[in-house]
Amino acid sequence: MSNGSCMRFNNATQRIFGETIRANVLVWETNDREKPWSAEARLVGNNGNDLLLAVGQASARKKQEAKDMAAQFGFEWLRAEYPSVNLSNI
Repeated sequence: MSNGSCMRFNNATQRIFGETIRANVLVWETNDREKPWSAEARLVGNNGNDLLLAVGQASARKKQEAKDMAAQFGFEWLRAEYPSVNLSNI
């Protein structure tokens, strides 16, 4: 996965919800030695503070990997929940 996962999750969110809902991926360090980084893809209100729904979670050895995985899961969730929206060129 690449950093493009976050961009794809963001672009898909914009296509589906316009300016009313934003994509956000949070990442934090954990005490897990095997996978010390966790991330969560979220849909938030347009002010960026109001959590509406967590749509993807991941843990990994590297920070960016956890973030990319969570964003990819968020993107896949959007594709499954909104099949009528064309997200193929994102």
